[in-house]
Amino acid sequence: MAHDVIVVGGGIAGCAAAERLAGQGLNVLLLERGPLAGGATGRNQGGLLPSPLPACGGLFGEAVTFYERAERESEVPFRFRPHGYLLVAADEEGMDRARGHGHALSDAGFPAHEVGPRELRELEPGLAPDLAGAVLVEGAHALHPVLAATALAGRAARAGAEIRTHTPVRGLTTDGDRVTGVVTDDGPLPAGAVVLAAGPWSRSLAQQAGSDVPVFGARGWLLRTAPVTGAVFRHTLMQSTWHGPVGLKRNGPPLLADVAAPAPTATQVVFSLQPLPGGEVVLGSSAGPALQLDDVRDGEEAVALIAAAAARHAPVLAKTPVRAAWSGVRPMSPDGLPVVGPASGAPGLWLLTGYGIDGMPLAPGTARLLTEYLMSGHRPAAAEPFAPERFDEEG
Repeated sequence: MAHDVIVVGGGIAGCAAAERLAGQGLNVLLLERGPLAGGATGRNQGGLLPSPLPACGGLFGEAVTFYERAERESEVPFRFRPHGYLLVAADEEGMDRARGHGHALSDAGFPAHEVGPRELRELEPGLAPDLAGAVLVEGAHALHPVLAATALAGRAARAGAEIRTHTPVRGLTTDGDRVTGVVTDDGPLPAGAVVLAAGPWSRSLAQQAGSDVPVFGARGWLLRTAPVTGAVFRHTLMQSTWHGPVGLKRNGPPLLADVAAPAPTATQVVFSLQPLPGGEVVLGSSAGPALQLDDVRDGEEAVALIAAAAARHAPVLAKTPVRAAWSGVRPMSPDGLPVVGPASGAPGLWLLTGYGIDGMPLAPGTARLLTEYLMSGHRPAAAEPFAPERFDEEG
């Protein structure tokens, strides 16, 4: 029997879409190539940080309400909680960038105000005393990303969706130019519509139907420490900019020259710190080319750069044991916004990808927009900035 919709990808976006679609009474099947949240969802810091982009402000507020309700109603607690957020600056140049970021956030509805070095030390005594200051931003939250995706998958299942993990999708079936289903190791599975929420893997699948979406991968590394002694961190900490020639800064795939460059110029690092409830911290973050999505050879250099940035900004961490290091591949789009809607030139195929670093805060709202579009055949006005066809002229 054909499903109404097959969702490919069991990260936060795919699980949110499966819940939304099943909630509309559709027969939904979600397929995940590995375990739930095995990609970028399960390999991020779990922060919901406000975005200064106008298209994202309302979706952020929707995500907060959505996760609050899901936490209350789910059998799987995922530690959703409000969290302080500081844009920290090591020098005056960095402070200028933090101010600009703070002004943009305030304009987007997230109050932000500047704090000087003395107040910064009072807020976070574990930071270096010579930092130039910070901008304190209201509205940030945090959660456990793997547990959040698991909770949403459970909600989708209760709404009637079928969830299959460890089921890679090898290809798409078509009738003319219309996508009619997917191919797994067990054979073809027909569907009225297919939603690609498979992160950077979405592009290769869409190309099988003659549609190209310019989503590329940027690998990011993180470290987790043991509980920190000598300081208790209370805020999410982040530099307000990325440094380096590739990846997030340029919002485009790496050029051949970037790939050929020595590793120190091919990897960017920005200091970030996410405190965990047990006193540990997660440190990041890096971005580097991920042409081979399972290739982690940049790890040695990226991890060293992250550790150096953390020790510079928070010297108390220098003698803190490191328990783990891991990486994930972010699905990036050229303009930094997700790709949501029907794939160009492939009726029956829908896209829900390209979130970059904002999958956790944007997935609930964009999954709703995609569901409304798929059900009605009309694009909601709020989905206009995320339309896949915005890239058609760029190729």
